[in-house]
Amino acid sequence: MCNCEFPILKTPRLLLRAVNHSDAKSVHRNLADFDTVLYSNTEEPPSLEKVYKIVDIWKGNFKQQRGIRWGITVRKQNIVIGSCGYKNINKKHRRAEVGYEIRGEYRRKGLMSEALNAVIQYGFEVIKLNRVEATVNYDNLPSILLLNKLGFSEEVILRECEFGQDNVIDLKIFSLLQKDFLSLGQK
Repeated sequence: MCNCEFPILKTPRLLLRAVNHSDAKSVHRNLADFDTVLYSNTEEPPSLEKVYKIVDIWKGNFKQQRGIRWGITVRKQNIVIGSCGYKNINKKHRRAEVGYEIRGEYRRKGLMSEALNAVIQYGFEVIKLNRVEATVNYDNLPSILLLNKLGFSEEVILRECEFGQDNVIDLKIFSLLQKDFLSLGQK
C-alpha cells in the first residue's frame, strides 16, 4: 500500500470503492441486517451516528496503512451493499486479516465471492501479503463455506474466545497463503 489515492477494484459485476459519509445510510442498513448482527458479536446494530465513526475509522486505517475497507457496489449503481477489506496489516510479517459483510438480499448470488477474490488478489499483488487470515464465528456456516470455496484452510478453533449476545462464542481461524492462492488459479 502507498500514500496514494484509494484504489478502485472492478470485477465483472461489482465496483469496490472507498466508503464515504454520503454512504452512511447504506452502510447502516448493511450493518443492521439480522444475520450481520447475529455474527458480529454485538448486542445490537450500530446507530447511524456510530456508522459515521466507523467510516472515519476505515478512512484513518487506510491513511495510516493499517487497513483498507472497500464499499461493495453493483456496477452502474452507486449504493454500498456491503464491505470487505483488510485490518491489522502487518507489513513485517506480510499478513493481514480479511473481513466482510453483505446485505441479506445480495447473499447467495456469488457477489461476496467475486468481491473477496479481487480483494485477496490485491492483497497478494499490491500489499505483498504472504498470508490472509479470517476469524469466523464457529456456527457461521455461510461464511465458512465462502472461505472454503476461496481456498482458505481451517487452522484452529479458539474456544470461548468472545462474548456475544448473551453467550460465549467459539471462533474458527482460517488462512490462505499466497502460494495456495496462485496454485488454485484464482489470479
